[in-house]
Amino acid sequence: MQEKNKAAVFDLDGTLLDSGITFHRIVNELKNKLGQSEVDYELVRKYSSRGASLILKNCFPNIDEKLLKKLRNDFLKRYEEIIVDNLVLYEGVEVMLENLQAKGIKWGIVTNKSQKYTHPIVEKLGWLSVPLICPEDVAVAKPDPEGLLKVLKKLECDPKVSFYIGDHERDIETGINAGTKTVSCSWGYYESDPKSWNANFFIDSPLELIRCL
Repeated sequence: MQEKNKAAVFDLDGTLLDSGITFHRIVNELKNKLGQSEVDYELVRKYSSRGASLILKNCFPNIDEKLLKKLRNDFLKRYEEIIVDNLVLYEGVEVMLENLQAKGIKWGIVTNKSQKYTHPIVEKLGWLSVPLICPEDVAVAKPDPEGLLKVLKKLECDPKVSFYIGDHERDIETGINAGTKTVSCSWGYYESDPKSWNANFFIDSPLELIRCL
């Protein structure tokens, strides 16, 4: 019997890329403009997978809706300006991806990050040939499985022997809904204990993924 093709599909922010570093920089730029004290990275990290509004609500408590709207517009404008200035992959990601390639394991990305922000990033990283699904490519975003199943179809890989890897509980829900194996990460933008998500595997480093595959 022919062996079924497996793939490793990743969430982007908080799994491969630490965009929270850029978000943190922007938040503190906005803080400085308002004459407020800067915030620690941890406060930004925790909400970095939830969008600009939630980041700002937690970094600028008790602000009114009018100021929140202005800060959000300023945040997103600044993000567009510096989005590829300092892209930081988590330690071990590059070697892990090289190992996947060496083993003949295909990979792709499914993210809830808009195309507007995702495409400049993957272009800068040299990942344009990697199958990518953003919210604009599906009817329903994660944890709906549509995007993950689309990537696996592009890769010609079987969900049953493939893996979805992410740093947030909804990533694990996405994999479960798609019928893949799931891997939760100890790094990234988790808001609850990653070990509590009922993933098939839990890893502390990107390099540990190879043993799961």
